[in-house]
Amino acid sequence: SDGGMLDGEGMVRYIEKLAGPDISMFGGMAGDDLSFKGTWIFTQGKSTDYGMAALVLDESKIELHGLAFSGWKPMGVPRTVTKSEGNLIYSIDNRPALEIYLHLLGEEISSSDDQIDFFDRIGVHYPFQIERENREPKMCNPIGYDREKQALICESDVPQDSSLRFSTPPDFDIIETVIDKADELKNEYNAEADALLIFSCAGRLSALGPLAQQENEGIQKVWNAPMAGFYTYGEYGKGINGKHEIHSTTCSWVALKEKQ
Repeated sequence: SDGGMLDGEGMVRYIEKLAGPDISMFGGMAGDDLSFKGTWIFTQGKSTDYGMAALVLDESKIELHGLAFSGWKPMGVPRTVTKSEGNLIYSIDNRPALEIYLHLLGEEISSSDDQIDFFDRIGVHYPFQIERENREPKMCNPIGYDREKQALICESDVPQDSSLRFSTPPDFDIIETVIDKADELKNEYNAEADALLIFSCAGRLSALGPLAQQENEGIQKVWNAPMAGFYTYGEYGKGINGKHEIHSTTCSWVALKEKQ
């Protein structure tokens, strides 16, 4: 789907409503290499900046195995979002969101312009983990700062009064965890693949640098199959709990095998 206009969560729920919750759904929202000038969907000579393209497979003929997983580890104690509206966070633990964000990273910067400049450079490296009852945390990237409203801008909505935790700095353990999960799933089903599709968050490329490519190549090595994919502005896929969701800062992949 396009990376700027469509409601990813609403689209996932609508597809589930039409096709049923047992379908396998993997993919990503289009990106533009972090230029944020606009995203496009194209196929067979047609293109649009508002829409989606889908590859529909018959699971009686094609076996699918996939997972959406971030690998980021939480750090510190849970914090409370004391004021938010949509995807804007105004305060955390009753303190201005930007101030506490920088404080918890050990940065004491007095100038507001310097605070915003520092945040713009490192925010994507420390995604939030929104805690949810009986479910894995939802990853949420802070992607900017609204100077007029003095609020952090996040990739997705953050409910007021929700609990969140910060994530550890990006390191090699993150990609190792993602690759290990791919290996576990492959061994669990004793599965093989004819092809592999990977949809990795553009934020991972920014935060992990060359490690992002190593991650993709590591998953490809697990499945030993031709690989294709792109860097996204939001990922679709089944999480550890088996539920379809729109993800953030995540690597979503699916292995395909023609049934005999």
